[in-house]
Amino acid sequence: MSPEAVTNSQSPNSSQRQDQRSAQAVGVRLLLLCHAEGMQDRYANLPAMNTGLTAAGWEQAEKLAFWLRTHETVDALYCGPLLQSRLTAQRVGQALGQSATVHRDLPALTKQPGTPCGQDEEAARRLSQVEPRSPQSPEDDAQCEALLRAIDELLAQNWGRSIALVTSAANIAAILNHALGATCAELRIAHTSISELTQADGVWRVEYVNRREHLPLPALKPVEAKPLPAANAEQHEDLLPVIQVYNHVSRADIEQKIEDDRKRMRHLLDFAELPAGLRALDIGTGLGVLAMLLAESGAAAVIGIDISPGMLEQAELLRLSSHAPGAEHVSFRLSPAQELPFVGESFDLVTCRLVLNHARLPERIVKEAVRVLKPGGIFILAELLSVDNPVKRATQNAIEERRNPSHVAARSAEQYAKLVTDAGLEITAKQAVTLERELEEWLAAYRIDKADGAVVREMMEASLETDAAGINARRHGGTIEFVQRMYYIKAVKPAE
Repeated sequence: MSPEAVTNSQSPNSSQRQDQRSAQAVGVRLLLLCHAEGMQDRYANLPAMNTGLTAAGWEQAEKLAFWLRTHETVDALYCGPLLQSRLTAQRVGQALGQSATVHRDLPALTKQPGTPCGQDEEAARRLSQVEPRSPQSPEDDAQCEALLRAIDELLAQNWGRSIALVTSAANIAAILNHALGATCAELRIAHTSISELTQADGVWRVEYVNRREHLPLPALKPVEAKPLPAANAEQHEDLLPVIQVYNHVSRADIEQKIEDDRKRMRHLLDFAELPAGLRALDIGTGLGVLAMLLAESGAAAVIGIDISPGMLEQAELLRLSSHAPGAEHVSFRLSPAQELPFVGESFDLVTCRLVLNHARLPERIVKEAVRVLKPGGIFILAELLSVDNPVKRATQNAIEERRNPSHVAARSAEQYAKLVTDAGLEITAKQAVTLERELEEWLAAYRIDKADGAVVREMMEASLETDAAGINARRHGGTIEFVQRMYYIKAVKPAE
């Protein structure tokens, strides 16, 4: 490829670009999308290059996805095999309503081609004195050649279309360096930046490099013309407090919370009595503890989804730090439970623990779980159980909401059973469970501030005499203890 024109990172606006291209016979557009920040970018002690995304990475991917949705036309979406690339592409594809094709033969360069030669400080200040890069090693040359062959194959398959490729910064730098014939410049590609190559009138052009999705470019079409999937006030009002609360929780005493979660989730798995070899989805995975335990218990593959980037970062850190068998079969995705980014009948098992109490319309979550469950697949629900007395139930929910503002309602056993059966599942087992909790530990797990903590203590103390919340609150030494009731359901999707 021989370039004719290069722009800087400030690209022309959409109308200018369309005017320019209307006068050209555009053969192909290639949008090079750098994947979002991975765990190894933040945690230097992690040796693995192929990792999930940090909390910042998930937020970057989200912004990139919805910016592309309103500012670019994408006919075909591809990504490299690295996990960071696949996760970023999955979010982009979900926003665009497309599936991302993984290009398995795309190499993953780990560094930009060549290194600048040394020069004195005075010469380095003059652009005219920049020296060429030092030659690459034969191994580096072979990697770059393999990368360009893979790009040529992708272009040949999609000529005449607008292609988006999610890949690494090193890959993008190598592609652009080749297009530019650059031997003396170093391209620094930022996470989720966009670079564009076009071929028009037989000439390759680098249209722009390293543009960030937050630049104030006009949309190609009004947002109303392409509404967000299932956009509705109830869902957004459910999601925003959950994201805020659990991003905050993710910065608490995570090690203690993980240990506490393990004990409770092993109890749930004892109830579930699951066979080995299942492909599992864990809805509301949080710190990833249940997803990891499912893999350790013999699941063939586990995907955990959550709406909190902070929790997903902690979950990915737990996975990468684990030496437990099966950890390599676990991965995590950013997704609301109401809109799962999977095709129907993808999983043998779906688990949903402490998710429905955050939703005003929990039936949407259960129906989504059933949609992605294979016929004969297993659904496991674990939720907060309310007391039968409506006055005590209101007090119980008031206490829960003060401690966790994203809490909507604990429901009765009958309500949970109806949600499950109305979605078309057949219940095979159910169990009410009582967990002993200590107030200060319960508050600390959510990093509750002093003012809210004081209110919760007052509410608990007011219920000591009459059990006003139905949770058997009582003093034990210098603290308050109470019971937390959970309800487990195991159900099966009928075979067709």
